[in-house]
Amino acid sequence: MLKKVILMCSFAMLFPGQGSQNINMLSSFFQKKNNIFKKTFNEASEYIKFNLLKLIQEGPKEKLNYSEYTQPAILTSSIAIYRFWVERNGKIPSFMAGHSLGEYSALVCSNAMQFSDAVKIVSLRGKWMEKLAKKKLYQTKAIIGLDQKIIENICLRFSSKNIYIASINNKNQIIISGKKSSIEKAIISFKKNGVKNIFDLNINFPVHSILMKPIAEKLYNILKLIKIKSPEIPVINNVYAKKEHSSHLIKMALMKQMYNTVRWSETIDLIKLNKVFIMLEIGPNKILTNLNRNQNNITSFSTNNLKNFLISFKIINKNYEKKKNCISHRC
Repeated sequence: MLKKVILMCSFAMLFPGQGSQNINMLSSFFQKKNNIFKKTFNEASEYIKFNLLKLIQEGPKEKLNYSEYTQPAILTSSIAIYRFWVERNGKIPSFMAGHSLGEYSALVCSNAMQFSDAVKIVSLRGKWMEKLAKKKLYQTKAIIGLDQKIIENICLRFSSKNIYIASINNKNQIIISGKKSSIEKAIISFKKNGVKNIFDLNINFPVHSILMKPIAEKLYNILKLIKIKSPEIPVINNVYAKKEHSSHLIKMALMKQMYNTVRWSETIDLIKLNKVFIMLEIGPNKILTNLNRNQNNITSFSTNNLKNFLISFKIINKNYEKKKNCISHRC
């Protein structure tokens, strides 16, 4: 009976990656007294010796968009929201998953990784990526409404010229990255094959492509030095779209996600395969929530501001108690 209750009341927490940042993000949360958000941002700022709170509140936007600051800012936002959820005695999810950078957030919230280690690592990760962006040789684009096989074949045609599938977000949205010159040529082929839309993600490095492997190797040298435990809540990783418990395998997955495709669509499918159809995005935007919008069997909530957080909190926690009581009374 208990297993049945858990299945019926379960939900997954999803953590976003780079691109979900904006000036004044989470502003509605900072109005509370004894604010856990201010404490979390101040804590992160101490770890990386930079005032993240001032940056997200005052800008400038250009600096916030530097990966060196973007990545710790998004990570810290997610950790702060999760801490607020826990402080209010919110229900614990059955699964966690993070899109790219968001995998670090998931590992921290599942008590597999220390917040201090994660903030320092993603700041370094972003700094190394920013060096590639300064070369102005790379682009990242979202391809909307074109069959995955067609995109794969076009990318394969240009593979010697460095163009790759960076992320499979769902059947309608696939992200590509690589050399700007190659992507511009591939776009012509996408249009000829009836693509619905193509838009720029404002990420000027070859995210999740083999071109990132040198950075991944530097990252792994850092990961080897830190402690990572088995997650207390199952975390689905980007590379294999599966749960890992071994410290070594988790570190390998974090390293490999740098130069491999993010299998986000498969991640969501795995969560659904486990009879979980409620998804809660823990972050400063609604990017992952919007990706789930067209899936009829998924109910998605966001926590990007205080209003949405309170709505999500009320629905998920009341739903849990209602179904639990219903089953206990055999209604």
